[in-house]
Amino acid sequence: MKTKFGIGTLLLAIFLAGMAFVPAANAETEKNSNEVSIENSITYTDAELQDLYIKYNISENDIKFARGELPNFLNETILNGDIKVIVTEDGKPLENMKEGIDYDMIISESEMLSIVKQAEKDYFDKYGVDPSNPKIDIVDGKAIPTEEIKILVENGDIELSDSSMSSTVTNCLVRSVSWNPKEVNDRIYVHVYPAIDSFHEPSQNYYQDTIDGSERFEDFGIDVYLVWHYDIWDASDEVPAYNASNILEDLMDDCSYIRDSDNDIVLGWVDLLDHNGVAYGNGPYSLCAVQASGVDWPHDSIVQHEISHNFGALDQNSPLHPTCIMNYAYAYGGTNIWCTSCGNTVNNGIYN
Repeated sequence: MKTKFGIGTLLLAIFLAGMAFVPAANAETEKNSNEVSIENSITYTDAELQDLYIKYNISENDIKFARGELPNFLNETILNGDIKVIVTEDGKPLENMKEGIDYDMIISESEMLSIVKQAEKDYFDKYGVDPSNPKIDIVDGKAIPTEEIKILVENGDIELSDSSMSSTVTNCLVRSVSWNPKEVNDRIYVHVYPAIDSFHEPSQNYYQDTIDGSERFEDFGIDVYLVWHYDIWDASDEVPAYNASNILEDLMDDCSYIRDSDNDIVLGWVDLLDHNGVAYGNGPYSLCAVQASGVDWPHDSIVQHEISHNFGALDQNSPLHPTCIMNYAYAYGGTNIWCTSCGNTVNNGIYN
């Protein structure tokens, strides 16, 4: 398969000032062998990092969690076991699903969320870490408090580099089912596949965010029906393991069996990528990461942004662009709306 990989360039004046960035968090700090830099723009010494950890009440476990050094919070639940679990909104299988082949157990979405909620509580009681709200963002390999990252981005002191952005990939393979997803009987199915291998399995809670980001497409007059597929997709054979475009292709290769209608979209979740997300533009596959090698986006923003690519929307990164999920800065900031132009593109993709 031949793919064309394109990454939008961030040109937002509110976040960036050309290529000139503030060189240090403290201009008076003497440089030494213990200092760390973020995205080649901000420098901290070990002592300054410790001060930040105290300021934001960062524990050792917060740092370990961000670095993947704590157990997965879903361990010892049916969502992280060795049986195939299907989750649907009503706990009933789709018409073409067969027990023993497509799934071993089926539960409802509300049951899944209850399992996740209890697992989060138990995890917090044991480790003092909330998997829904991690306090640390690993940026350029450095453990920085997420609240500090927000301040640096807002002040224009840190670059939202390409490594932390979304991407689109084009794919021209011809298939029996329409390559570009579209509604059928006013419905879109989003099939969610969390990676199961130990390297790629998501470490954070992205469940409600996936629901929220997907259901926003109901603003276009359709019903969005989510189906979760556990213990199916193994991405461990991909090298390098962080390469978003390679993992997206693996998702397509492993999970294309589920697409038997034009209105099927496949959405994968992994732990860490070199992008927050990647998608086939005008195609049916999207990939999201709970962590990126750069600055992390809100999970619901990633879902909404990537599925918008599936319906043909492009990145819009002019500093003059109106508030829109397709704009990197607004997506990072947590907007949940489309501008008129991108909304029209998504609407056209859904119905055509």
